[in-house]
Amino acid sequence: MAKTGTATRDEVLNRLRGSGRILVIALPVARLLAGLLALGAVAAAGLGGYWLAAGTEAVERLWVPSAETAPADAVVDMPELVVNLRRDTPSRFLKIGLSLTVAPHDRQTLERAMPQLTDSLQEFLRNLDQDDLDGSAGLHRLRSEIRRRFNLILSDPAGRRDVVTDVLLRSLLTQ
Repeated sequence: MAKTGTATRDEVLNRLRGSGRILVIALPVARLLAGLLALGAVAAAGLGGYWLAAGTEAVERLWVPSAETAPADAVVDMPELVVNLRRDTPSRFLKIGLSLTVAPHDRQTLERAMPQLTDSLQEFLRNLDQDDLDGSAGLHRLRSEIRRRFNLILSDPAGRRDVVTDVLLRSLLTQ
């Protein structure tokens, strides 16, 4: 009897091993398909909710390429400046190179005002000392203050928008 019980058990195990190979392949594939189906259902629900909230025209604009693409910002390089720092600092000279980011339609305005911007920048930099330039916080304050001063010069009194959107430091050297 022990042999028949062992033989029956071996037959059952052999049958399971054969079908087990199919399960090893079929279960992950079924899980993958179920996941893709769930992802599709979530995407369809999101699109349906957007359609209900925004309307048909808004959904159609999702699929039609927009003719109104905003032009990329223009980058204008300023000439490098070498200025004296305040007398009480260990560093005596500052060499700085800047690039200004502006909207393309403001480029001409910026280039016409370049002498005024250079003069304002020299005046500001001559009142700095080495401690004003220390660390990333110092550089952030420097860039923010230059941007603020340039926008005061470039903006018209009625307009409230900034002409200079960013100030990029190309080089900064103190000696």
